[in-house]
Amino acid sequence: MVDKILSTSNFKSSLLKSRAQNKQMGRRLPMILSVCLLFFSIQCAPKIDWIRTLPSDLPRDTKISLGFYIRPTEKKSPYNSKEFHLYWKEEIQLKPNNQFVKTWSEWKVYKDNSEFHQKEGTGTFEKSGEWVLLKTNSISEIKCKSTQIDKTIPKGKDWFSLFPCSPQTSKTNRIIDHRLLYYFDGNSLFPLQFESGYHEADFGIAWESDLPYTRSSLFEKAKLKYGKKEFQPHVYNHVKLD
Repeated sequence: MVDKILSTSNFKSSLLKSRAQNKQMGRRLPMILSVCLLFFSIQCAPKIDWIRTLPSDLPRDTKISLGFYIRPTEKKSPYNSKEFHLYWKEEIQLKPNNQFVKTWSEWKVYKDNSEFHQKEGTGTFEKSGEWVLLKTNSISEIKCKSTQIDKTIPKGKDWFSLFPCSPQTSKTNRIIDHRLLYYFDGNSLFPLQFESGYHEADFGIAWESDLPYTRSSLFEKAKLKYGKKEFQPHVYNHVKLD
């Protein structure tokens, strides 16, 4: 009888202990899973720090055509829309003494008003073989609205001078340290990560490549994929302007 009581008591004690352990494990499980997922994402995330610098083992050179490199653009507004039209463009101008100007412009036309937004980054560039690093150190930005509407594609290179901003509208300037590496194929510049108007997203050529500074088969596939996109292709083509 005593053995039976002791056995029952031990069973209840073990059961309570097991339940407590399970409860404690249940509280710890989300934390363990979070740590595992974090470790997994760190291990699987592409190592793309290299897109902010030039390869250290290649000498610097200046073998690149100066002038304008323009990104192919498509109208973003809905097809045949009568209420809204959106035009945009991006270009990089490589200048003497390793200076550059990178301009992003957006022109929106609504039913009864229009808006203009432009960012202009300036800085210096360096080149090593097929790699070009653009180092932006300042950005000027302007936004303005108008009651004038024109639903035709803006004609002319300088959209800011064409848009009817009020005389009181002024540009804001800020200091920035932005670096992005481009692949140069002799005629075009391919950013290694998506970037538009100095807004970046976590995808692009480098995200689908396997080796830094290497034209591997994966790199070539990613370059073809992003360079030929119909919507916002990741490429700036050199053009000769009259």
